Amino acid sequence: MEDIKEHFVEYVALLIGMAVFVVLLVIYRFDKDALLIISGVGSAFYVAWGILHYVLRKRLTRTIVYEYVLFGILVFLLLFTVLSI
Repeated sequence: MEDIKEHFVEYVALLIGMAVFVVLLVIYRFDKDALLIISGVGSAFYVAWGILHYVLRKRLTRTIVYEYVLFGILVFLLLFTVLSI
């Protein structure tokens, strides 16, 4: 709980970013090209947020970067696969 209080602004930024992502998915739900772009931007936002979060804490390691990048790619590929069907 202390972690959330200490980094409240970072978590609010993540929450707002993900809320915008969901709203855009709903707004453009019938446009597959727009959904692919939104998915890519949403994944990139999450990766950038995660890396920045650890940079601000001065705890960023190569493993953390790999984790965020791989998870972002995985989520994008999952959305890409679902949208391509």
